[in-house]
Amino acid sequence: MAMAGITTHIGGNLIIDAHRLCERIGRPIELDTDGIWTLLPSTFPENFEIKLKNGQTYGKLAYPCSMLNIRTHEKYTNDQYQTLVDDTKHRYTQTSECSIFFELDGPYKCMVLPASTEEGRKLKKRYIVYDKENKIAELKGFEIKRRGEFSMIKIFQEEVFGAFLKGASLAETYYHVGQVGERWLQILETKAIEVRDDELFELITESKSISRSIVEYGISKSTSITCARRVGDQRRRAQLQVCHIPKAHRCPPLVSVCHTHRNLSS
Repeated sequence: MAMAGITTHIGGNLIIDAHRLCERIGRPIELDTDGIWTLLPSTFPENFEIKLKNGQTYGKLAYPCSMLNIRTHEKYTNDQYQTLVDDTKHRYTQTSECSIFFELDGPYKCMVLPASTEEGRKLKKRYIVYDKENKIAELKGFEIKRRGEFSMIKIFQEEVFGAFLKGASLAETYYHVGQVGERWLQILETKAIEVRDDELFELITESKSISRSIVEYGISKSTSITCARRVGDQRRRAQLQVCHIPKAHRCPPLVSVCHTHRNLSS
């Protein structure tokens, strides 16, 4: 427990120090437990080639990483690291060791972060990062890639995030994002009157999976189990209980409201 506390404390201080340095040369936009996302000026040096006296090059040096690693080496090197060399006489050699290094990822084309609707309110860590080929490079906290999430939310996020890549100015980008938002708002307000039935069913379904047979769940209740049982009623419940039927079933429940205002899953 003590070692875990020391490790967490040093890791937190290291990220704080990196944040202070990055704040002096750019704009830190997201802190993580094992890294820091930062906007750097386009004129900031990225790579250096080390040229030897004989005219040859020794490879490239990532300047942002080297800048952070030098500070890490100066502050976090353990000058009292001891290695056992003689087990009988309990002799140790003392060296200076530092195994903490920063690595550079990027540069990336776009990073989308949600904003809070209330001042001072902290949000759960969520962001999506696109590379220069307009492909998702990093994703955290959003439903777009999760299994079993509401299809409408996943499709909307995929479209609205992609809209942030369009436009040559901030105003143009917001225009494209607004177009996506207005289209989906219209679908909700008109109750999808212009959407085909097959497309509508795809939007309002979720994909859930159950890993065991229906019998093993007993009296447990969930949308997946209820959906599977109703499918069993349609296809004769016994078919879901015989041994040659596989245990894993994919159950896409459709959540709707009937006239008596009871939630149904079918």
